[in-house]
Amino acid sequence: MTQNKTSGYYRNEFNKIAWLYDPLIRALAFFFGGERKIRKRVLNLLSIKSGDKVLDAACGTGTSALIMAEMVGADGEVVGIDLSPNMLAVSKAKLIKIAKSKVKSQNISFLCANTEDISYPDNYFDKAHISLALHEMIHEGRVNTLREIHRVLKPSGIFVVADFSNPGGLFARFFFKIFMLVETDTARDMVERGLLNEIKDAGFIVEEVIILLGGIAQIIVATKS
Repeated sequence: MTQNKTSGYYRNEFNKIAWLYDPLIRALAFFFGGERKIRKRVLNLLSIKSGDKVLDAACGTGTSALIMAEMVGADGEVVGIDLSPNMLAVSKAKLIKIAKSKVKSQNISFLCANTEDISYPDNYFDKAHISLALHEMIHEGRVNTLREIHRVLKPSGIFVVADFSNPGGLFARFFFKIFMLVETDTARDMVERGLLNEIKDAGFIVEEVIILLGGIAQIIVATKS
């Protein structure tokens, strides 16, 4: 495990927007077929089976983790980790709501933890996922996070990443530059360095790259070598 590291992912802004995050994502996702449909498209690439142990790194408000909990069933385990207490409070509130509705409880937990220092043993998880979080981290944080996920993932375990890419088309490049005006330097750094390269350098084998929105976003499917 890494010690005394900081990914740069935690910023007070995440605590401030926690109450607004889900409505905003739902509104944006509406134009692309709906939030659950988009998330399921990403999560289906994990090929989750009943009984799997799955890590949701930088889980935010827990929407994807809760979907994965449905997929692993009562015999599986989903662990969502994030550094924002307010985001995690939303996640836990959703879990309580599910329990009160008498829906069959899932083996799921949410932990306030740094993705660079995951408190699980080597080769623990069958699958791992992280979406739209790596671009919020400084380079060192991304490297440490990817290495930690590699460490806790079982050999041949599947790792799915969704994040920004470097678009090729003229219109997509123009739109991306506008969008980057509201992003931090860490996002631009990730795009310039190449997320694919960082994933490979962490020891993963890239199995598939799915390009979205003209190259503005990408989904990377990798396995632990």
